[in-house]
Amino acid sequence: MTNKLDYTNSELDLIQRWQADDEDAFDKLYTLHSPAIYRLGWAVLQQAQAAEDVVQETFLRAHKARYRFDPSKASFGTWLYQIALNYCRSHLRRKHLLTIPWLRQNDETPDMPDGRPGPESVALRGEYRRLLWEAVQNLSMPLKEVVTLHYYLELPAVEIAKLLDCPEGTVYSRLHNARRRLAELLTAQGITTPEIFETQNAH
Repeated sequence: MTNKLDYTNSELDLIQRWQADDEDAFDKLYTLHSPAIYRLGWAVLQQAQAAEDVVQETFLRAHKARYRFDPSKASFGTWLYQIALNYCRSHLRRKHLLTIPWLRQNDETPDMPDGRPGPESVALRGEYRRLLWEAVQNLSMPLKEVVTLHYYLELPAVEIAKLLDCPEGTVYSRLHNARRRLAELLTAQGITTPEIFETQNAH
């Protein structure tokens, strides 16, 4: 079957070598993809050690299932994200955590870069971001997941659909519902819709 996905020749070669039990190829794939898996683990679990566990468990499971991975059906990155997200869900169930613990009062709260100069702007944007992510806690898990994947990990809807195994239209619907619900929650706190969207789109 012809590979129609957007692989570089070098990555596809690494995958093929890895599936042929080349340990050096596996090490290189780990180096390429582990930062993204750590970022997902940290976004969902909000703990450095837990995020490291996500990376190790994801690659352990991927290595065990390497012969079943078909590069013509999914990108390697998306496949790893699926494994990592499933592990995170299991971790949350085991710990009886039904919400993504993004907001804790410490210096590691997920942040969005601020493009405006000046201390007043920085402080204001920081408060908007804090309230935004706090409001995310009140979303259902399906909405939280698409918000995490799209706004925090910056994945496009087409990749999120593959990752969550749902139609792309469902992703757009969940994003729309999440934005509407967040607008309702934050408007109740005195933050207008334009301010919310400006905060989400700050780069």
